[in-house]
Amino acid sequence: MKKILTILTLAITTGSVFAQKAQEGRIQYKKTDQPAILITYNYPPEVVDNALKAKMADLRLTGQSNRGFLVYKNSVIPSITSSKLDYSFKTEQQGSKGNEKTTLYLLMEGSGNISGDAVVLASRAKAFLEDLSSNVTRSNTIFQIKKQEAIMVDEEKKLKTLQDAYSALDQKVKAQEKIVASQKSVLDDLKAK
Repeated sequence: MKKILTILTLAITTGSVFAQKAQEGRIQYKKTDQPAILITYNYPPEVVDNALKAKMADLRLTGQSNRGFLVYKNSVIPSITSSKLDYSFKTEQQGSKGNEKTTLYLLMEGSGNISGDAVVLASRAKAFLEDLSSNVTRSNTIFQIKKQEAIMVDEEKKLKTLQDAYSALDQKVKAQEKIVASQKSVLDDLKAK
């Protein structure tokens, strides 16, 4: 029989650098209501997703998407337990654009050979999610840099288009000035006769 330990983490609200303390809550998972732990960050979902994926990559873990969850099967997160568990994460956006918050859910499932009791695992999972805040802050900085780089690329393209148009117009103006000078010369010659 499998023991199911579920941890929900509320993560992310745009702007603030701090995270609240993790707390207990609930989430729908595999058509049942599961206990969970919540933590709130002030950032949009893509920032939290990127931070989580980077953290898990640092741990050399690879996940797969499955029905809105990012699942890391048969994995070890040393700061939580040395036992192999299935970790499932889910992010949900809250708040309006410009004031986004993200809820990050963490569920842990494992067989009967889990080292440590559920209270200790839950406490360690809360600490793991709270420690993720520095990764989220770093992810937000990277996200903002990429966003600004994209804006710069667009603005540079607009500038290049304007410069090209200006150059073409400048050439037309110079050509027209030559025509006007030539016509003035013809006019002056005709008046001189």
